[in-house]
Amino acid sequence: MWYKKNYVRHLIDMHIADWSDEFLSEFKVENYIQALKKGRIQNAMIYLQSHVGLCNFPTKVGVMHKAFVGKEDTMKRLIDGCHKEGIAVTLYYSLNYNTLEHDRHEEFRALTEHGVSVRAGGMASDSQAKNQIFASPKRARYGICCPNSMPYRQFTYEQIDEMLDYAGEVEGVFFDMPFWDHTCYCDNCKARFLKEVGRELPSNYNDLTFMQKKAEWMAEWIQSVTDHVKERNPKISVEHNFSAAISLDTGSGCAEGVAKACDFLGGDLYGGILNHSFSCKFFKNITPNMPFDYMFSRCKPGLRYHTLTKTDDEIRTEIFMNTAHNGATLVIDAIDPVGTMDMRFYDKLGKIIDEEIEYEPYLNGEMVEDIGLYFSLMSKHNERDEAYTNKSSLVEVSKTLIGEHIPFGVTGNFHRLDGYKLLIAPMLSILEKDVDRIVNYVENGGNIYLSGGDNPELLYRLTGLEIVGETAEKSIYIAPEKEEGFLYFNKKYPLAFEGTAPYVKATRKVDVLATLTLPYTRPDQFEFAAIHSDPPGKNTEYPAIISATCGKGRVVWSALPIEAIDYCEYREIFMGLLRPMLVDYKPSFKSDAPDTVEITLFEETDGLRVNLITVDEKPYAKEIAPFTVSVKTDKKPTKVISLPKKEELDFDFDGEYVTVKVENFKIYNMFKIV
Repeated sequence: MWYKKNYVRHLIDMHIADWSDEFLSEFKVENYIQALKKGRIQNAMIYLQSHVGLCNFPTKVGVMHKAFVGKEDTMKRLIDGCHKEGIAVTLYYSLNYNTLEHDRHEEFRALTEHGVSVRAGGMASDSQAKNQIFASPKRARYGICCPNSMPYRQFTYEQIDEMLDYAGEVEGVFFDMPFWDHTCYCDNCKARFLKEVGRELPSNYNDLTFMQKKAEWMAEWIQSVTDHVKERNPKISVEHNFSAAISLDTGSGCAEGVAKACDFLGGDLYGGILNHSFSCKFFKNITPNMPFDYMFSRCKPGLRYHTLTKTDDEIRTEIFMNTAHNGATLVIDAIDPVGTMDMRFYDKLGKIIDEEIEYEPYLNGEMVEDIGLYFSLMSKHNERDEAYTNKSSLVEVSKTLIGEHIPFGVTGNFHRLDGYKLLIAPMLSILEKDVDRIVNYVENGGNIYLSGGDNPELLYRLTGLEIVGETAEKSIYIAPEKEEGFLYFNKKYPLAFEGTAPYVKATRKVDVLATLTLPYTRPDQFEFAAIHSDPPGKNTEYPAIISATCGKGRVVWSALPIEAIDYCEYREIFMGLLRPMLVDYKPSFKSDAPDTVEITLFEETDGLRVNLITVDEKPYAKEIAPFTVSVKTDKKPTKVISLPKKEELDFDFDGEYVTVKVENFKIYNMFKIV
């Protein structure tokens, strides 16, 4: 397929209204193609429709943008022009977000609990809709259509047919917004839930059954869209924007079912370079085919800042973070309402892409992952509406492991468990059903770190701990049985945590490393001990952290996700809990590099390839003092070469690790041990 060796992709957001004759009036195919050529783009994602709902091509079932009336061949000429320049073409279509058709068809609308749509003034209580960009309590710019509306589905299929007929031969189709923007209370959703579950649609957003149903319904709808395209032309690749699997909570419904409807995976994300790193590892291990594509915006921090462009070093870091994971880059620009683009950006982009292109021939092999971070797409929520989730905890864990220079990957029910020296699985929800596989992994000699108590079956099967309640208090303390491994914290001065902890009782022997300590008063009491805080006051016998065996493997469980706290003390204690499970572990690489340097390692047929990438958030990169990287190998290297220049580097080999000194490092470096 076209995407196999296509690493530089591009789209220009064209969510442009047509109430003014100015809008898109200066759009020129020649300028668009010139921008792509300047930027060294290999694949162009072209808008034939947008969130606005207007189409940029002739349509009978919809409405064409006024700017293209009398110029109906504009996008066709753009597609043909791209192909003439050797640029692959992907068509863009917005699912679920369609303001025009929302306004024209009441039967399409997703409704809030108030019986009206968000756009019509019924602001939803869900967190997604509350944060919907440019939305207000009175009205939203976005019109959301419900996938359970059969008339909306039929309209979508017909418009996709029109789009494919118009475009002719293209390489792919990209569908945006495959998630529930908010909980829908339309008659279609109510009837379907009643039929499938046997009760009324719940008003509680955290209703677990409803979360599961939203994931099932979204998967079924998205698969039907893919099937419709493939029936037309099985050679066309289909990608659905998978960003919501990372950026939104479980209630969005964007989960494994959406992934299965794609030829490859990717999405647009905006959470900083550490989130970027985590997302690359996730996309790499869940995508059906490589390379995945990570989409980032020219604008800083996102498209809302239309004229603020990221620095060269910020752009370079984002691009090479993808390269460090064998991934593709998709650069998102935003068109000016009149239809022009800032060509200065493409001059800049082209120079950076020229650097990236030199590395593309070397993006092969399998990534070495000693430790697995278990990411559950059905555990991205907190049933008590607290800040800590499986995903937020894992992003902090990834920061810790990057700083410690420990090789890791992101796994889950979509990827293997065997082969990892240790699994880290924080805050798993009861909706995560991969219990048998996780237990088998541990029983057969694997090690696992768990936190939280929202998956009682998994906790019981691994440790014998039964959940018997939870704290009313939200200022909790972890009191170590011994100070060793807990820095300066002890029974009198325990480790503080803001959150709710489960009460557990042991049904078999476990080693209790710490117990729960509570403050003097409960939240429902007016009295307090200290006016500014809730200091520790009540010791309990309830375990807070335990160590146990399960079959041939070992388990460490923490009642509270200490791994999620971005303080050095919590990171040190967390790593101290992991080390007894890694006594005989020899990492695949080690380094004395600063904690702002991430290392990834790929095993290839003829050697080992090392990537070094900065995770520093500063807008301008500075050269880092020389450091060493040592890579484990049972074969004596014949040489070490820098890539792409292929210059031989000095190295030492002690029979187990080959050590290379890295100099002149700023943003990205690659070398290979042959």
